[in-house]
Parts: sequence; C-alpha cells; structure tokens
Amino acid sequence: MTIHFKYLMLHFIGFVRNPNDPDYIVLTERQKLLHICFYFLFISMGISLIVFGLPLEIAEKLGLFDELVEKDINVGIIVKTITAIILAPFIEEIMFRFWLGYFRHWNYFKWLYYISALLFGGIHIFNYQINSSHYLFIPFITMSQTFGGLMLGYIRIIYGFWYGVLLHALFNSLVIGGYFIFENQF
Repeated sequence: MTIHFKYLMLHFIGFVRNPNDPDYIVLTERQKLLHICFYFLFISMGISLIVFGLPLEIAEKLGLFDELVEKDINVGIIVKTITAIILAPFIEEIMFRFWLGYFRHWNYFKWLYYISALLFGGIHIFNYQINSSHYLFIPFITMSQTFGGLMLGYIRIIYGFWYGVLLHALFNSLVIGGYFIFENQF
C-alpha cells in the first residue's frame, strides 16, 4: 500500500513537471475508483490542510492579514450542499478541465494545463470577503485550490473527466462536512 501510494505521488509529480508527455497507466474501473476515492482524496485533502492551510492559519494568527471570512450566501444548508457537492464540481470541471482532453497532444498543452490550474485557484478568491490586507496574500490564499487544479487536471487526462468530477465532489464533501462538524459555519 505504501509503495503504491509512493508510485502514485511520483506519477503525479512527473505529470506536473512534464504534462506534455504523460505516462498513461492502464487501470480497471475498480482500480480507478480506489485511486480516486482513497489515494487522491487523501493526497489532496492532506496537502490542502497541512501544506497550504496550516501556514495560512498561522499567518492569520500572527496578524499578517485580517481574518479570512467566507462570503455568506443567503441560501439554506441543502442548497449550499447541493451546490458545493454536485453543481460546482460538474460546472467547474467543464469550465477548467473538460477541454484539456482535446489539447493534450498539442505542444502548448503544458501551458494550458498550468493556466487552467491558476485560473481555477484564482477564481476561488471570490469565496472570501477580501480587503486590502489580503491583496499580497491572494496567491497563498488560493494555493490550495491551485494545487487542486493541478491534481484535477492530472486526473482529467490520466483517469478521465468523470473521475475528476468525482474527486472534486468528494473533496468538497469533506470540506462541507468539516465546516458543519468542526466550525459550525455552514
């Protein structure tokens, strides 16, 4: 299990370094589901929380910028949940990654992949109430989503579109569950 996890991480890192020449892996549907529902969900959640979230939390506690407050959209819990777990993953995967499949053999695919991830991360700044203390930190605030964009782009090309939607929905489910359970902000 550890060896397989390490292999997947190295495969992902290799793809991010050179997305123009991916090493396609042949997997059964069951193996793909296991990778998405377990390994990549664990990787994306762990890196988002520990590598990107914790330093952001520390910077906020040190007073480097004002507290990040998510925008309050005046809709009920059910609408927020459906939006975050079903609509957003589907719509965002179409907007940011579906079309990547059509360009994967082009020489400039690498740049489209990176730009897609940056745009995906950048658009998530609109989830927060931003003020002037946040401006310098916007790249750090959205780094978790940018990393997610890199991972979801990888999933799109190597595993397929619907596996990216699935991972996105699972990730959002854990985030929504965490807010609901731990912070009662939902």
